[in-house]
Amino acid sequence: MLHSLRILSSVLTLIILLAACTPIAPETTSASADAPQASTSGPPIQVVTTTNFVADWARVVGGSRVEVFTLLPVGGDPHTFLPGARDVAQVADADVVFTVGLGLEGEWLHELVHNASADESKIVALGESVDPIEFTMVDMHDEHGDEDEHGDDDEHEDDDEHEDEDEHEDEDEHEDEDEHEDEDEHGDEDEHEDEDEHEDEDEHGDEDEHGDEDEHGDEDEHGDEDEHGDEDEHGDEDEHAHGLLDPHFWFDPIRVKVAVNEVAARLSAIDPENAEDYLRNASEYGEQLDELHAWIQEQVGTVEPERRLLVTSHDSLSYFAEAYGFEIVGLVIPSLATHVEPSAEHIVDVVEVVREHDIPAVFGETTVSERLAQTIAEETGAELVRLYSGSLGPEGSGADTYLGMVRTNVERIVEALQ
Repeated sequence: MLHSLRILSSVLTLIILLAACTPIAPETTSASADAPQASTSGPPIQVVTTTNFVADWARVVGGSRVEVFTLLPVGGDPHTFLPGARDVAQVADADVVFTVGLGLEGEWLHELVHNASADESKIVALGESVDPIEFTMVDMHDEHGDEDEHGDDDEHEDDDEHEDEDEHEDEDEHEDEDEHEDEDEHGDEDEHEDEDEHEDEDEHGDEDEHGDEDEHGDEDEHGDEDEHGDEDEHGDEDEHAHGLLDPHFWFDPIRVKVAVNEVAARLSAIDPENAEDYLRNASEYGEQLDELHAWIQEQVGTVEPERRLLVTSHDSLSYFAEAYGFEIVGLVIPSLATHVEPSAEHIVDVVEVVREHDIPAVFGETTVSERLAQTIAEETGAELVRLYSGSLGPEGSGADTYLGMVRTNVERIVEALQ
């Protein structure tokens, strides 16, 4: 009996052990059994930017949800950039194109959008949303204006003195001509009567022969005007806009916050499912921009107010000057554009300003020719300091992101003026 109980106990133990080793199938739903869960992310948004610092903002806001292509290469000048065939293709395929606007990209952007047959509603000009400032030409020498005005008066006085003399001379000449007029008239009529008849025939012959050519000539002439009419019209608009509103708002981090929020809003409209991520990224980046602004104020505070005078390659630092208490007293190129060639007299004026105010540095730009800035620096003994303006710096330069570019510029400005 005892032996039988032992056998039974062993059998039960074996059954329990086998049950414990048998895997239990997991519970499944009919949905998971039929197909895998679908992804809600979708393809990334295709973003094109005209400048590489705007591309930096787009990557920060869009994260892994965007693919960003920037037209401007490192070190390129957005004022004078010329797009190629690859750029046309990128714009044609883009979901959104972020530009600075306010005339910075000039006529080349209009041509690029036209050649790409792009929907202009996807072109976003960020500068229009940042409360841009007006461009004001730096007036380095007011006294020259008075001298020029008096110079004009003197010229007019000289003209007036000779005007009566010229009138009398003309009258005397015409009196002599009138005396012989009748004689010449009759003589000429008799002598050239037959010639006039032939001239009339030849004239009509020429008209018949070339009539069609003249008509086509007029058509061709107007055709050329019509062909370039749109270009001229847009060229005037771009030049006018570029002369009124300053596009270089990226030198003010607080205005950049507005632009970054605009980037987030546009991406959210294209991809509403991930709008929360875009808005959060923009908000976090905005905090970094606030920190950058506070840091700039701290750095600038180490420069005496009377030494916050700037002489720059062209008018790109007006936003910076307005935000942080600087004054621009001289421009090597007296324009918002970079392709304008200043006169020799203007360069002399800039040299005088540097000497008069004992300015220790002339600020050139990595995207603008520094030939004239170098000349002014050598002439005055000032230091030529290079800033990053229209483009980020190369990788490893410390200016290869927007935040790094601004910090590098501020450090160079403060060090040069202290």
